[in-house]
Amino acid sequence: MMKGSCKNMLSDRHVHTPYCLHGSSDAMENYVKVAIEAGLESLTFTEHAPLPMADPLPDKDSSMRPEDVDAYLAEVRTLAKKYQGIIEIHAGFELDYLEGKEPETRAFLEKYPETVPHSILSVHFVQLAPEEYFCIDLDRESFTQKGAEIGYETLYTLYEAAVKKALASPYGELTPKKIGHINLIHKFQKAYSVSDPIDWKLLLDKVKENGYTLDYNFAGIDKPDYGKTYPDPEMMAYAIKIGLTYEKGSDAHASHEVARYFGTATETEYDDWKEA
Repeated sequence: MMKGSCKNMLSDRHVHTPYCLHGSSDAMENYVKVAIEAGLESLTFTEHAPLPMADPLPDKDSSMRPEDVDAYLAEVRTLAKKYQGIIEIHAGFELDYLEGKEPETRAFLEKYPETVPHSILSVHFVQLAPEEYFCIDLDRESFTQKGAEIGYETLYTLYEAAVKKALASPYGELTPKKIGHINLIHKFQKAYSVSDPIDWKLLLDKVKENGYTLDYNFAGIDKPDYGKTYPDPEMMAYAIKIGLTYEKGSDAHASHEVARYFGTATETEYDDWKEA
């Protein structure tokens, strides 16, 4: 049986910063200190890249401000130098795949090509109409309202289509080849009933076929309407079965969340991967 592998088991590859408008104000150095205390060998900051459009959220806080990008990268470089020999520190972005905004996103990546190997490509928004995007993970109320309005199956189908496009190297050689929290659409799944139309095994097959790495994301454990990792245990078992490579990420938005649940029973239950 083929087995998947985890790149750098002592690393947190999905971490946010005070440049995140919906995160905490904790200093970036505090994130580093927590990582060192947790015994990590490396830490990758992946702040939300500026959106290539007007932010559709009420608080306009989806991503970092464009004017902060250079300061963010400079701060990561400073920390990497300061802690050299103690912990490796890398700078990347969490980029939103947005249908219809591929040229703008590629133009951003062309400015910062050195970040591509450390970046994540995620789907937080689905396109409902030209220039109309809906955030699928804002909160329970907005998701259930939209699901009741257009149908949960429709939301799932739109999400699946967006993920498939994200997995098709939409920015050519500048495409980050790691897919973020692939089943984020499940974040509020305890709040409604739906017959899931997505074939998750086929989607994971596509991740493997297209040479992407999986973001094994622990943030979902703390979500009251979900309570599991992204991907969930069943999906992860299948991912390992087909030989997918994955990287662990806390998706920390506060310093104390770095490496959360790493090394706990939640993680180690996957040590002996079973046939899926």
